[in-house]
Amino acid sequence: MLEWSDDRSGVRGAGYSFPVLSILTLFVGWGLFAAPAALAAVSVTALRHFSTEGYTRVVLLLDRESLNFRSGRLKNPPRLFVDIPSGRLRPGFQMPSFDKISIARKLRVGRPGKNLMRLVIELRGGKIRHKIFTLPDPNRIVIDLREIRIARMRPHPSQARSGKRRAPRAARSRPGPGGRSPAGDDRIGRAILGEVGRSPVPEDKKRRSPNMTARFRAGLGRIVLDPGHGGRDPGASGLYGLVEKKVVLDISRRTAAALRSLLPAGNTVLLTRNRDRFIELADRTSFANRHDADVFVSIHLNSSPIRRTRGVETYLLAEASTPRAMELAARESGTTVSRLSDLQKILNDLMLRSKVTESHQLASAVQKSSVARLRKKYPEVKDLGVKRGPFYVLVGAKMPSILIEMAFITNSGEARRLRTKKYRHALSEGIAKGITRFVGISVQRASGASLITGKAQP
Repeated sequence: MLEWSDDRSGVRGAGYSFPVLSILTLFVGWGLFAAPAALAAVSVTALRHFSTEGYTRVVLLLDRESLNFRSGRLKNPPRLFVDIPSGRLRPGFQMPSFDKISIARKLRVGRPGKNLMRLVIELRGGKIRHKIFTLPDPNRIVIDLREIRIARMRPHPSQARSGKRRAPRAARSRPGPGGRSPAGDDRIGRAILGEVGRSPVPEDKKRRSPNMTARFRAGLGRIVLDPGHGGRDPGASGLYGLVEKKVVLDISRRTAAALRSLLPAGNTVLLTRNRDRFIELADRTSFANRHDADVFVSIHLNSSPIRRTRGVETYLLAEASTPRAMELAARESGTTVSRLSDLQKILNDLMLRSKVTESHQLASAVQKSSVARLRKKYPEVKDLGVKRGPFYVLVGAKMPSILIEMAFITNSGEARRLRTKKYRHALSEGIAKGITRFVGISVQRASGASLITGKAQP
């Protein structure tokens, strides 16, 4: 039992008595020791940033934890600020250069107070939602910027002719689990991230079913195939005059034809490009998002300075699993390993992993099916397995997404086969079967019948 005294000259408790002066001395001494720590300078050692369409992440790396920073928004021009008490930039700090796709336009540094550093991020527009939080090990302040665009649905053709407006159907949609409307959730997600600059494809309310297999069985599934490179970007150049951008376009067309043969009628297969043209990497996943695709597969050919290297491998978006995966991701992304390392580090923080399990399942299905189909006629085909890498082309996809490297264009054996229609048919069949099995459609074909006949359709 604690017993407290009313005597103002001291405090007594649990059998002990302390003079007030001693307590004051203790607090003063504590303050003297604590003050230097509270006033210790916080150095911003580096800044990392990454952008995809409609989204930018800025990461401030600190040499120590800073819990008393303050942030806010300002207008005219639109900008975001972060105030760090006793903050400073480490000598040699490099000011960032934001690219055109970034929501951030410019970084400025100021001192509104004697012991206060203000970092100002100028924004390219005012309709932006931001979130700021801290992460430890290493200490950093993370700034997420998302562009907001309220999706306006295209009018129904009958409305355009009559000039009459129909009542929105979203109000009549059935609520999903927890009483939330799936249509509303989809529109909100589409408005927040990745749907900037173009109108979304009108939504079919029958596609609101969360079950992917049910959608494909009902003929409502959507698959986007992405032939890598194109236009001024030829991709890898191989033996016998093979150029990656031409070969992958042909195989992508054949894969689309195979999928249309395997899937129930009504399902849609789209290509990001159907001719030799250049497409920015961010626009490829944006295309898939805009069409509300269920699956995104980027199709490529591999290369290596070591001519004996051969095999099939499939990648999903994550930190690189091997140094070679990092080098391949840099080459396919048109950048260097050192620059791609920023994306590698940011992937540790980014919440782009919501589809990682499904993407791994898709990668495994396509890899297994492709190798199995090729080995029926080419038993020496090497299975390089499923791997991870920070591929720019997969960043921002809101559906299971993978990148397949079908063969090494620099290997004499595989390059020789790639020149033949039979090998390209086998590759496209393997990829199509893997996708079909992933979406839950059983693959049935007549004994000895060829899955693909005639010319591949675009």
